[in-house]
Order: sequence, then structure tokens, then C-alpha cells
Amino acid sequence: MKGQIMLITLIMSVFLLGCASADVKNNTTVNTTLANQSAVEPLAIGVSLSVNPTNLNLGTIEPDGIEREYYTATNVAIKTGGGRLRVSVRASGDLISINNSSNIIPLSNLKYSIKYDSPYGPIQVPKRSFTTTSYTIWTYVGAVNVVIPINYYLTVPLYTDPGTYRVIITYVAV
Repeated sequence: MKGQIMLITLIMSVFLLGCASADVKNNTTVNTTLANQSAVEPLAIGVSLSVNPTNLNLGTIEPDGIEREYYTATNVAIKTGGGRLRVSVRASGDLISINNSSNIIPLSNLKYSIKYDSPYGPIQVPKRSFTTTSYTIWTYVGAVNVVIPINYYLTVPLYTDPGTYRVIITYVAV
């Protein structure tokens, strides 16, 4: 029996407003889209994955080098009919300004964590930076219907130029 790969892509945007100084404030937004593909090996049966909210505004952020925390910023809902489930996450790269692609916020400044006691056992990922390679955040064998809260952390470096910065975050369940 074939499993399914469900991809959830978050497009995170950081809006940096005003002039380029330490006093500039920034606004961050997350957008979600869904893609569906067939798996080539038997994994989880009938995987369904969704991310909520589909648009997430992390608010106005000063480029002061201070890490901001966003607890339960995103909920990842997963449902399977059984089999071995593996959930992973990755990012496309640095946060890049849509106004000037030479302006970036390093991907290492965007982090996530999970600490959740699900009905299927604890799901824990200590705070870590997003990377461009998939990182498994949870595995489980059996039928699942769970919503995993994801925490985000963002640091906007000092003197970051104003603009809208984006990165694509992808959640995969197989």
C-alpha cells in the first residue's frame, strides 16, 4: 500500500519598515500553501497534514539583535490511518528581502521548538535553527490524529535594512 507525502509550505515574511537604523521596526507574516504527492515506498497510510493559521503575522520587530518568542504560533494537524509516520521540517534558505535580494536575515536567526504531551506520547524538539535539510521532528507507528503546536523564535540583526524578507518553511509527513 502506498503512503502519501503531504507538503505544507509556509512563506514567512519579515517586513522592515522605515529607514535603515537601529530604530527600525519590522513586521513578520507567514503564509501557508498545500501540495500533495504520492510516495514511492510504503509509509503512513492516508496521511493528511495541515498548518494553521495559513497567514501568521508575528508583529512589529526592532532590528536590535534580541530574540523574539512566538509560542504556539503554528499548529500542524496530522491524521493517518496507520503505518509508520515521519514528520519533518526544512527551510528554503535565508530570509531574503523582496525589495533587494542582496539584503538578508540569516536562516540561523529563525528557530523553532516543540514541547507537547500528545495522546501518543511526548513530542519534543529543543529550540533549534531552521535548516535547508529536512529535520525529523516526530515519528510514530500507528493511527494518528494530532495537532502539534510549533513555537517560533526570530532575531532581526542590528541595522537590518528595511524591506519585506521571506523564506519558505516546508512541513512534510510521510
